[in-house]
Amino acid sequence: MVTKSDATVTRVMRAAIYIRVSTDMQAEEGFSIEGQRARLTSFAESQDWAIYDFYIDDGYSAKDLNRPSMKRMLADMEDKRFDVILVYKLDRLTRSVADLHALLKTFDLYGVKFKSSTEIFETTTAMGRFFITLVGAMAEWERGTISERVRFGVEQMVAEGRRPGGVLPYGYTQDGELVPEEAAYIREIRDLYMSGLGYKSVAMTMNRAGKLRRASEWTDATVAYTLENPYYAGIIRIGSKTPAGNYVNSKRDQRVKCVYGKGSHEAIFTQGEYNELKAFMERKSSGGYSRISTYWFSGVLRCGRCGAAMFGRLTTKRTTSNGDVRTQYYICSNRHHSKSCDLPTFRQVHVEHLVLEYIKQLQVDMDKIKEEAMRLSKDESKKKIEIDKQKRELAKIMERREKWQYMFVEGLISREDIRKKIAEEDKKEQEIQQLIVASQKSLSGIPRLTELAGLADAWPYLDDQEKKDLVYTLFSQIVINTNLKEVKGVKNKFFDAFVQDITFN
Repeated sequence: MVTKSDATVTRVMRAAIYIRVSTDMQAEEGFSIEGQRARLTSFAESQDWAIYDFYIDDGYSAKDLNRPSMKRMLADMEDKRFDVILVYKLDRLTRSVADLHALLKTFDLYGVKFKSSTEIFETTTAMGRFFITLVGAMAEWERGTISERVRFGVEQMVAEGRRPGGVLPYGYTQDGELVPEEAAYIREIRDLYMSGLGYKSVAMTMNRAGKLRRASEWTDATVAYTLENPYYAGIIRIGSKTPAGNYVNSKRDQRVKCVYGKGSHEAIFTQGEYNELKAFMERKSSGGYSRISTYWFSGVLRCGRCGAAMFGRLTTKRTTSNGDVRTQYYICSNRHHSKSCDLPTFRQVHVEHLVLEYIKQLQVDMDKIKEEAMRLSKDESKKKIEIDKQKRELAKIMERREKWQYMFVEGLISREDIRKKIAEEDKKEQEIQQLIVASQKSLSGIPRLTELAGLADAWPYLDDQEKKDLVYTLFSQIVINTNLKEVKGVKNKFFDAFVQDITFN
């Protein structure tokens, strides 16, 4: 016979124990992970609660609920896996009054109780809710006060020209020393951008030239960050905004105050150069950038004397009968920055003339162009056949590896023999991989000579951007040179110069 007491067995309360430590409190007595775990375990045992699980957020702030273990605990609560949430103190759960109200409503929704082992809260009455809200407001105020103190200290360091820590940007060692090669790349990126290229085009130009960002390719994002960073102009900044003055979408980030200070580190740009760059970025982002000033050959034009990139500039304004006039020209970056090259400047119309004359010379004998195109087409087919052959050889190596492994398992060959065989196969695989890469690389360099056939005829009918796009599509590099050192020609006349070399994409 079943008695009444047998039928009304009390269900054991299942407790979820939440533990949080922030980086600045991990070492404090009682707030360490193990300290909280021991005290909360003892408290749960004293209440005859069964511990369902420990939810531990190590090194996370309580400013919001974006914490991995917090998210896991709330998901388990929705699945009704525990009945009570136990914390050491309320501020371990949250320091935001808004988040506290949201959590309490969610706990009520799923019938889950909340308990602090060191504080007495009663959330079933209006007075109890007022008290827990008051404690939560005090925790939020404490967090805000700490944040303000830290912010003030950092701002004071910046104002004094001292960097508040963190990883130094590309171009510097972590000891603060300037890396000459990387500094040269940063200057070249600025020149390319100022010549009219966009972030993505600048990245592609640098990657094509093999001028990588510490073994990684440049992207439009890294180019934009590099150009916008005031550290390169000797300025220390805290607070962040996206390039060209466009703040990120978050309302909170829009209110971030930027504080600037003059640093003691070696700069790459002058402050005047940085201001010029920022003004140019602002004009482009706000629609004030005119396509008329597009430099057709920026990103591909190279100096025939020193090999450096040539970038576009505008002459000072001249007033004529037809109005104000500014002429586009190209200058060697080494001449501009260090006066280490004496190649004269070239007007854009002069470069245009040289390139079109070069193309027309190729068109003199169309049969040669067609013959070369056919040769390249055949060469392409041969290389593709060779790549397929090497890939089949890789498959055979895989089969042989499996055979050696099978023979070793069956005791047909010794450990020393299989090591020797596998080493031989690894060496063969590496050699074949290198052959495949070399073949694929040579394929990517085959010029589209047939596209040059109508370039000179179509050129006059293209607008500025179409000319720029076509040049960037067809050519990897255009190298120009002249035997002259000083140019003193007649107005609107071209001086003696030539295309030294052209590399096709």
